[in-house]
Amino acid sequence: MPPSEIVSVRLQLRRYAMERDRWIGALCRRLGASRSDYDALEALDEHGSMTAGELASLLSLTSGSVTALVGRLEQLGWATRTNHPDDRRKVVIALTQEAWRLGQEELAPYLSAVDAATRRLSAADRRIVRGFLDDLTASVVAAGD
Repeated sequence: MPPSEIVSVRLQLRRYAMERDRWIGALCRRLGASRSDYDALEALDEHGSMTAGELASLLSLTSGSVTALVGRLEQLGWATRTNHPDDRRKVVIALTQEAWRLGQEELAPYLSAVDAATRRLSAADRRIVRGFLDDLTASVVAAGD
């Protein structure tokens, strides 16, 4: 692939990331939440319940910051904090049904747009896109290590 095509892909990814960030920013403003709150919801949705320490590590937050974050999520009714079953020093953070419902409703236009663009691809093209995104994600993670 010529360098100009590689740069073009890089620029398209940046444009998509910027538009997604704008979309999420508007959603957060509408819901009275911070971007950190939203990032925590995505992390919990993708990875399931986890300890506060695991959430802090995943989001690159300090223990104090994640404590404040979890407090905000509880106030919003989006997460619960329960004692860890095996270690009384830890708490487990889980999404509530309210967070799931809100996500389904508020994210519906975004998810519909992604789904519509995906449906326009052939099955073979969808496999290529999934493979590219998997490889890109792994490469970015490795570059950060």
